[in-house]
Amino acid sequence: MSLNYSSPLFLFGLLGIAIPVLIHLLTRRQQKQIRFSAVHLLKQSQKRSTQKSRPNRLLLLIARCLAIALFSLALADPFFSFRQSEAFRSGSPTSTVFILDDSYSMGKKSDKNLLFDLALEFISEGVKQASDKSEFSLVLASSQTRIEQDWTSDKTTFEKTLTAQSLSFRTTSIGDAIDLSIKLLDSAKQEKKKILVLTDLDKNGWKEEAFLKLTNLAPYSIKLLDFSSLLPDDNKGMVKSVQISQEFLTQSRLLRVKAEVKNFSSTLSRVPLSLFLEGKIVKEELLNVPPGQTHSHEFSYPLRRNLPINGKIQIPDDALTSDNSRHFSFHPSQNIKVLVVDGDPETISHQSESFYLERALNPFSVSLSHIDPTVSTLAELPLRNLSDFSVVILANVRELSSGYELELEKFVLNGGALLFGMGSQVNPKYFNEHLGNLFPVKLDSLYRVQGEPLHLLLKNNAHPVVKIFSPKELAEMREINFDSIYTVQAREDKAFKVGAWFSKQHPAVIESKVGKGIVVLFLSSLDRDWNDFPIQPTFLPWIQRWTQYSARGLDSIFRQSLLVGEAFRKSASGSEGRWIVRSPDRVLHLLDDKGFTNTFQPGIYHLFSLPSSDTKTEMPKTLERLPSGAEPAGSFTVNIDTQESEPEKISHKEIQHFLEGMKIEIQEPHSQASKPQDSGGTPLATPFFLLVAGMLLVEGWMIRKE
Repeated sequence: MSLNYSSPLFLFGLLGIAIPVLIHLLTRRQQKQIRFSAVHLLKQSQKRSTQKSRPNRLLLLIARCLAIALFSLALADPFFSFRQSEAFRSGSPTSTVFILDDSYSMGKKSDKNLLFDLALEFISEGVKQASDKSEFSLVLASSQTRIEQDWTSDKTTFEKTLTAQSLSFRTTSIGDAIDLSIKLLDSAKQEKKKILVLTDLDKNGWKEEAFLKLTNLAPYSIKLLDFSSLLPDDNKGMVKSVQISQEFLTQSRLLRVKAEVKNFSSTLSRVPLSLFLEGKIVKEELLNVPPGQTHSHEFSYPLRRNLPINGKIQIPDDALTSDNSRHFSFHPSQNIKVLVVDGDPETISHQSESFYLERALNPFSVSLSHIDPTVSTLAELPLRNLSDFSVVILANVRELSSGYELELEKFVLNGGALLFGMGSQVNPKYFNEHLGNLFPVKLDSLYRVQGEPLHLLLKNNAHPVVKIFSPKELAEMREINFDSIYTVQAREDKAFKVGAWFSKQHPAVIESKVGKGIVVLFLSSLDRDWNDFPIQPTFLPWIQRWTQYSARGLDSIFRQSLLVGEAFRKSASGSEGRWIVRSPDRVLHLLDDKGFTNTFQPGIYHLFSLPSSDTKTEMPKTLERLPSGAEPAGSFTVNIDTQESEPEKISHKEIQHFLEGMKIEIQEPHSQASKPQDSGGTPLATPFFLLVAGMLLVEGWMIRKE
């Protein structure tokens, strides 16, 4: 037999009892002082009067205390039941699968505790109440869902499993967790089987495709506990994304950090946004973000040194702290050695094919552009060692010396980049016949535009080279006139993609991966013979970015940070040898050939390369310290998937649609101590109110009698 309450208002009843008693004691003390100070006759008279009225006053005090206590208990809406909590009812043994939502949205705070911690406490208490013959299993609902504890009837073992759990930074997949739970129930021993889901009912965790594969739902019942009902406050906002770029057009070399902030609040609109570099705040802005909207803001910071920069964008803490910051790592571009082969040199320098190209690649100095161009004629080309360069640019080259195409092919296959610019000297027949292994297309014919010139079409172009340009710069590039281009035909056995287009559906830039390298064809000239592009301000960043892109120089600028749980692939770096990864918690991991998959913690992961002498040395997967000779090799970032931050809740109707056929019950955790819908408990609020009325009548009768 138990007496349960839905709120702690009975405390007020205790206060209602304590205060009148205190007043009564004080009154007695005052009466005692009066008795000692009065004359003997008055003292005797007062004593007889007090003795005569004392029983009535004591009964009156008791009646008032009872009235206050009963009134407080009535407000608590109690019920009387012989049955235990519906969530964990002792008696017949039960096979229960606990689905614990350990995604980062369960990191919201309820007063001083996280929702995740409250869910663990709820499971722990429930297991203690359950029958000794009951069995339990635990499924974690964060992606990838997994069985953390198979069936066990040992409560001590299960309690140890619960104690070992911690909140993750992953997203939720309730459908996959239920699928695992059904498979567990199919092998359960007890006749009575059920699933208990402890979650915050965020809609992002209920993906329809995960429920389409569910079968055999009808035999099982499922109870959903919505822990978000315990939240005193909501998630106010999040840092949605961060994009990093490097500006080359100014001598100061600016680092640009563009952040997107989303405001979930319906009342707040002023959001402080901070930029941290190397752990220190360097800039802060107060953004005006309308409720429910997303706002972008860009910070700029001068790059004074050619060293890697680690930082983060952050907003103030709210109910959910996991999405209030986003990390980034940036590596300023290193020097790229470029060999420019001038196919049409002239005695007057500005008439040479390489004049504008050389100045665009290195307008100020190598220390600013990080591109070191070397100009060569065709006659000098065989004397050059291609292994000294990362990029080779053939500018209006008629044909190569006999057999040199094999050297060029070897250069690209080993990871070099070949950029090719057209012009009047180009012999299409030669390149189609001799460079068929490198060129993904055949040069068809020279197309001289009659009438309106062609223009670059760059709007909505998501290519890494193009997407950095502002709308104003794209509009300026749209006005560039192209009078002549080469048309091409695709080769049947070659794969390529078009990086940019001319008007009238003519390709402008074609790129193709060949071996470890890349080939890029610009189908107009790189000087002023066929267009006026070289004298436009945008020619400089256009050429620099294509050069950096082909030499993998844009990898760090445009590398999207990994999401929690995504693997870092060694092949993306373009480096050989063995590497070590230092995670944000400073644990050292040996990177194997398949990559690094332990990316479950947001932050910056640092890479170190091992000396070639250590390539065959046996090493453990986790190291205590960096081996001697390990050198920094870069870094990458891991951030949370922000879809888990979306606060929209799934409706009961949608849940019933996903779990059609199952017996579904949705409750709030604190209601487990109150009367469930089918508990059969007897409400006690009305009897308590009647007793209060009775106490008031007794008090009135006693006062009147006295």
